[in-house]
Amino acid sequence: MTITGSKCTATLTPQRAAKRVVLAGRFALGANVADHFRKLGWEVHTVNADHDVHATAAETDPHAVLLPENAGEESGYLACVKLRQTLPDLKVVVVGAERTAGREKFAEFVGAKFVTEADGVGRFVTAMS
Repeated sequence: MTITGSKCTATLTPQRAAKRVVLAGRFALGANVADHFRKLGWEVHTVNADHDVHATAAETDPHAVLLPENAGEESGYLACVKLRQTLPDLKVVVVGAERTAGREKFAEFVGAKFVTEADGVGRFVTAMS
């Protein structure tokens, strides 16, 4: 809001109706996670190709992205670094096969949270919320 003399001008920033999440890759729990977020009122965008996650994130301005630890040519950790350079407030979750202290530390180092398929839908949701 700007006040000049007796004039007052306000500029409002439009609010998004719903939070958005991008699910990249294929996960055994992917459909359950997507359904859960839809029930919470989130927009869910799914992409299968590695390179599509960056384009989809740029187009949709998501609140969170779920990435596989190993996906084709680019690891989930590298994708996280790239995504967070353009969207610094983005929450990123890396999904790996096995939980180790090293994987969790590396995920934290690149600005992500780490989960495994065995953690279940609740853990995915907690990590992305």
